[in-house]
Amino acid sequence: MSVTYSLDYESALELQNTIQQYQDDAEGKINRYLHGEGYDMFDKAIHNAMPESGRKWRGKKTAAKGTKSLQDKNKSENLAVTIRATSAYGYLYFPDDGSNTIKHYGNQQFFEKGVESKADKAVNDILDSLKL
Repeated sequence: MSVTYSLDYESALELQNTIQQYQDDAEGKINRYLHGEGYDMFDKAIHNAMPESGRKWRGKKTAAKGTKSLQDKNKSENLAVTIRATSAYGYLYFPDDGSNTIKHYGNQQFFEKGVESKADKAVNDILDSLKL
């Protein structure tokens, strides 16, 4: 499953103008933000939006919401960050994308909700760091 988010036209223009005015390594600065502070912010937002089943029995691993269940898939990715579930928590795909079974509720879209809640802050943080 892959979902791509993009900026609205005004945000994209503002970001483009700021990058053009920035004389130093704008690309590197953006990449460091996205794979560091930006990833951490998105990770927390997605975890906050995740449901928790509340099922607890002996031998059941910790719920995805309460553990490090997400990862930055490709830390060398340029001007982007890809967040995915770790292999042990790959099942997150099913409640997130809308797949469901008789016993599970699908289409919860917690990845999207988490990222959307912090997208504007990420753009503003990048713009602020480039204006310094």
